[in-house]
Amino acid sequence: MSVKSKFQVKNIKSASRQSKRARTSSCSCQRQESANENRSNGCHRRDPAVEGVQDAGKVLSKIFKRLENEEVAEKLVKAIRCHDARAVQNIIGCDCKVVHFFCTQRSDCVRICCSFGRDNEVTISFDICIKRENNNRY
Repeated sequence: MSVKSKFQVKNIKSASRQSKRARTSSCSCQRQESANENRSNGCHRRDPAVEGVQDAGKVLSKIFKRLENEEVAEKLVKAIRCHDARAVQNIIGCDCKVVHFFCTQRSDCVRICCSFGRDNEVTISFDICIKRENNNRY
């Protein structure tokens, strides 16, 4: 009989370990449910990155809207082809910075990085490439 009791104790320990794992997984589900409840009660704190993304949309819209003007677009094309960081910076404004100029086989490009939000929670980088008029340059 003592053999059976030892066997049963081992099974209980094994079951106990499995139940601990099950508790852990259900625990994360409970956290998720409580987080959803907080949102529905209006207690959810707003993510500052949301405001940063909204700022990005406003600022980038203004920048690209200015590029609809032929004179501004012409200045930007010339600045990119001449690798004139100051001229590009004047066009894109203070929220964005010229990172560097680079060339591809057929284009002259500038990489621009913009930061938005109270603590710069959101950064957006993009390239503007201008096809070369003369492909014999390089």
